[in-house]
Amino acid sequence: MIRLAIDAESGDFGADVVVRGVIAARQAAPAPFVTYLCGDEPRLSRVLDELEGEPGADIDRSEFIVEHCPDVITDEDRRSMVWKNKQASSIVRCVSLQKEGAVCASVSAGDTGVLLGSALFILGCAPGVSRPVLAAFIPTPVKPVLVMDVGANLNCRAEHLAGFVELGCAYVGRLFGRRDVKAALLNVGVEPGKGPKVVRDAAALLEGNEHYIGFIEGDKVFSGVADVVVCDGFTGNALLKTCESFYSLTAGFLADSREALETLSEKINALNPENYGAVPFLGINGTVLKAHGGSSVRSIRNAVMTAVRAVGNN
Repeated sequence: MIRLAIDAESGDFGADVVVRGVIAARQAAPAPFVTYLCGDEPRLSRVLDELEGEPGADIDRSEFIVEHCPDVITDEDRRSMVWKNKQASSIVRCVSLQKEGAVCASVSAGDTGVLLGSALFILGCAPGVSRPVLAAFIPTPVKPVLVMDVGANLNCRAEHLAGFVELGCAYVGRLFGRRDVKAALLNVGVEPGKGPKVVRDAAALLEGNEHYIGFIEGDKVFSGVADVVVCDGFTGNALLKTCESFYSLTAGFLADSREALETLSEKINALNPENYGAVPFLGINGTVLKAHGGSSVRSIRNAVMTAVRAVGNN
């Protein structure tokens, strides 16, 4: 039986949306799974009671375990220390349940820095990994491309970027059963002397790496020439959110042309954050997924489904 810890206090729309998303995932999942809902117990019990009373509701309360989390994270809390100082907060408890062996994976739409700190200090890095990374796929006309980091590490050293290349290639290789994975460093030019020192130093560390093909500029990210595109979390987050906004922009332009919109939506659907729901931290000694802060019921549903598939695929 798959067991998941869900941070029910995370996201912009409250516990009701999170719980509804979990219920939607349970209805769509090929097999049942047990959910640990981490949050304020009285509020979560009230939400479950209300949803159980709705017409057509299909809720098996035995498949929900409520973990009471009274600690509240404030703006005054140091993100890197929340895991230690607010152990009874919902986001930290999610990760702790995985450390205790109670669950197989953790999902949160909460603060990225808090989630990363909790995963890093509670679960630790996988062997040989110096820094975990947040990774997300974007579509291209040829194949999906993995972009990393997309928000976990705003500042990176050269060895971190080089390590991300190794992680990304291993992940894509295992996911798609490929040995010929190609990775590139995002830069302002392809010439060896171009770009920030940290990127040039990372390139030097990757000399001789069988997967590394050199620098790639922003206008070539969607070409599919690289399977993995590596950058710092500040750049990657800006890139990913720009891609997401392109989906909304396109829908707005084609609002009066339903046929064209439907055709294009099929091609760029992966840019819609509602569809992937959550992205993984690679390099963590466990399965931790970060959902979008503005997650809707549909987003949470897909985030949970992503967690179920991650556990199922080991």
